[in-house]
Amino acid sequence: MIVRDPVHGDISFTENERKIIDCPEVQRLRGIKQLGTAHFVYPGATHTRFDHSLGTSFLAKKIVQTLRLNGYEVDSETEELIAIAGLVHDISHVPYGHTFEDERKIFEKHDKNENFKRNLSAGMLGEQLNSLGIKNKLIKILTNKDPTINTGGESWMSQIINDTICSDLLDYIRRDCYHTGINKDYDDRVLSYFIIEKGKLVLNFVKNGMERSDARSEILHLLRLRYFLTERVYFHHAKLSSGAMISKAVEMAIKEGIISRDRLYNLNDWTLFYFLKGFPEKRPATSPIRNLIERVEKRQLLKRAYVLSSATLSSRKSRENFIQKFNPPTPERDQIEDMIIDRLQKKNKNLKINKSDVIIHCLSSSSLKEAEVLIKNTSGKITQLNARPHPAADIKAIEDSYEDLWRMYVFADKKYVQDVAKICVETFGRENEYSPKKS
Repeated sequence: MIVRDPVHGDISFTENERKIIDCPEVQRLRGIKQLGTAHFVYPGATHTRFDHSLGTSFLAKKIVQTLRLNGYEVDSETEELIAIAGLVHDISHVPYGHTFEDERKIFEKHDKNENFKRNLSAGMLGEQLNSLGIKNKLIKILTNKDPTINTGGESWMSQIINDTICSDLLDYIRRDCYHTGINKDYDDRVLSYFIIEKGKLVLNFVKNGMERSDARSEILHLLRLRYFLTERVYFHHAKLSSGAMISKAVEMAIKEGIISRDRLYNLNDWTLFYFLKGFPEKRPATSPIRNLIERVEKRQLLKRAYVLSSATLSSRKSRENFIQKFNPPTPERDQIEDMIIDRLQKKNKNLKINKSDVIIHCLSSSSLKEAEVLIKNTSGKITQLNARPHPAADIKAIEDSYEDLWRMYVFADKKYVQDVAKICVETFGRENEYSPKKS
């Protein structure tokens, strides 16, 4: 089977790979957008986890082919196994998964071992994997997380799919740039650096006893591109606002006992919206859940009223304190949102302030994990690119910039941003870094 992909061109799949692609469990990924609500900012960003899975599989094969060129024997059966792992690596994703799991911490992460085991065992996909005799091998590949220098055994197959720099990352960086209209890319030369050393997938930074300057510069370019996408796309304030609104609706639905992670596996991006609005019988117009979803559908997004960044906070400890209090669903976050709404109601007695009018959205601390990629250096040792205690200045600069992207937002209905901003300054005891526009 040949598929024409807008990013990679024609991609060939074996008959066994086609059988996996045609399973309903894999086809479900067509209904889950890769970048969640980013299409509200970048209209072309409607590509899906299905598209991305095909691309991940394609690049996994490209890495295997490179390993062969570099002198490693990889048989066709192993190549197909790795390719199928690429096809199903996102099988446990739910709609808006990164928003619910990473940004708001509503649910556990999708790539936990038990989620993979369950999703790879269910339905037609489970039947096909069993008939091919590869289900247990796939589970092992997809659940072998975060291999390090000291990890025992052969982890290179897992690393091709799920590592700091891998087929997953190489596909989504190129695909996300393409669909957001960002005119940036990396060079396929990066594929040529992959080698297997002591059972690990490693980037070879050595040639004829000297450091390969091309390898170093290309990986640095990849890290900068990852930072650029995070700054411009993944952490764009409108994407975060719309994601926070959907998340808040889901949090309220969880409290009502009408939704769970398991329920999400039967939904895609748009049927989740129908479900939250209460179809077939609509929730009342006053329902904050329905209100949030209908606002998102119309792109009537909450606006920035108050913003804090790492630059304002005096220490990492202070930032972590904000994250602990306001990143996951916590009683304190709910209490402060309710307090802000109560104060708004007292000031605007003739208006009905809805619980959907104010949302605190605090990002979690993050690191540029790609900088932890394993490399072979000029001394012949396997180490991390950002090895402590003295990482190279250029690597540390990118890592520091990435960490400085942290923000805590208070989003509010545009009618109330000025009032909310004042309340937040009093509540949090720090000046507002953002100057909200008057409505």
